[in-house]
Amino acid sequence: MLKGKKLFVSDMDGTFYLGDKLLPGSLDFAIKIRDVGARLVFLTNNSSRTPDEYIRKLIKMGVNRELFEVYTSGEATVRFLMEKYPGRRVYLLSTPSVREMFHRAGIDLVEEDPEVVVLTYDTTIDFGKIRKTALFLREGAVYVASHPDINCPTEDGPVPDVGSFISLFESSTGRKPDWIIGKPSPTILQMLLEDYSQTADGCVIIGDRLYTDIECGLRAGVDAILVLSGETTPEMVSPDHPYIIANDVGEIAKLISQEFAV
Repeated sequence: MLKGKKLFVSDMDGTFYLGDKLLPGSLDFAIKIRDVGARLVFLTNNSSRTPDEYIRKLIKMGVNRELFEVYTSGEATVRFLMEKYPGRRVYLLSTPSVREMFHRAGIDLVEEDPEVVVLTYDTTIDFGKIRKTALFLREGAVYVASHPDINCPTEDGPVPDVGSFISLFESSTGRKPDWIIGKPSPTILQMLLEDYSQTADGCVIIGDRLYTDIECGLRAGVDAILVLSGETTPEMVSPDHPYIIANDVGEIAKLISQEFAV
């Protein structure tokens, strides 16, 4: 399955690291991909940080910058807005750094009378933002969410993510997002494949969540590997699963060595 793959697309939270600590075998995994002439791109649904912030985090944890690239659902959401709703007025729920990323990309960010409401993983959210969002959704603004993850894994345990806020706004307004950009939507993976000039056959996606990482790969026609280092337990796996299962990315590094050596 892995022999001949040119692009390894990996989740981060719960797959490559947890909190500020690399998971077992992570460095071996990244190095092995480089050694066989393939590329490693981290594809994360977590839109609370910019790609540059994730790059700095990975470097701080000891990962050589030459080993990886980063693609976030926030970045994909910017591209989606520029292609689907160019020039529209956008009310954005986000952290300050992600807001700056949207602003630099030319998105027209407003606090009143938006045409589009965008929900990213805003770890600075407060009742004022929640109130405005609910009112704008009732007024009929287009509703875009960066991703559907219910929880975000942390060293202290799962904490509410965008999916939890989607439920909150649905309970209050009856609205569900008109568009969800991140995994499991195949849109984000298709964007990534285009950017890296790669086909689905030449790619494999790795992650710890069945309903985002693995589902995204299956819907995009990309081979998938589930790791058990994060959210998913063996009991949650279907007996007739169409993907590889590994304990962690260190085990995948060993698989790469075996398959590329054949």
